[in-house]
Amino acid sequence: MTARPDAAAYFGGRTVLYDSRYDALSGDGHALRARMAVVLRQLGRGPGEVLDAGMGPGRLCGELAASGWTVSGIDASEEMVREARKRLPDRAMNLRCSEIESLPFDSESFDAVAATGVLEYADVSRALAELARVLRPGGRAVVSYPNPEAWYGIWKTRVFYPAVHVAKALLRRGRRPAGSGLRIRPAQFAGLLTDSGLEPTSVIPASFLAIPSPLDELFPVSSERVARSLEGRRAAERRFATQIVFSARKSDRPGS
Repeated sequence: MTARPDAAAYFGGRTVLYDSRYDALSGDGHALRARMAVVLRQLGRGPGEVLDAGMGPGRLCGELAASGWTVSGIDASEEMVREARKRLPDRAMNLRCSEIESLPFDSESFDAVAATGVLEYADVSRALAELARVLRPGGRAVVSYPNPEAWYGIWKTRVFYPAVHVAKALLRRGRRPAGSGLRIRPAQFAGLLTDSGLEPTSVIPASFLAIPSPLDELFPVSSERVARSLEGRRAAERRFATQIVFSARKSDRPGS
């Protein structure tokens, strides 16, 4: 379960594009918004100290601050950190550049932690251990991981991205999109949470996508509409939910 050291550079070079996708009427936009909505429901409203590990441009941080939380965040990309600080200037000192496997915070610093869209590029076991370390007893962790059985993800990582990589290599330009080769099933991921000291409390499929690349980019509005129509349908969870959101709780019993 090794990390992808190129992910920070890849996403850092696409900070503005990534941020804009949250507002786009597209499949990608829907997936980002749907995942964030699940995370916000699971965390609920503040007050309390919350950490967004892998905060990107600070979209979730902004929503949590608006919900009464006192927000801190980290990202491995300096460009993402700068964008997040623009979004939350009053919390700039608490938004730092750091790897999720080595968080720059004291143990038991937070009432809640979130990590979405980041664990697939990290050493998962080390990252979860760090999240558990900085979480206070009884605190909540809400994290996401890609659904390894989603048809959209299988097509994109096994067919579309390799084809793009070959094409760019032939044209001698661009770099391969960042992506994780890890495939962790939900039951296995829940076991990793338990091993880190976080007891799973719920598993929620999210970010349903159906129209594959590159058709989703050619027809973004249709892709978004189809995705919204599938969101929350139990019969579609296994093959169309591209993300799994896990909620977990750190024991408040000493030694547990």
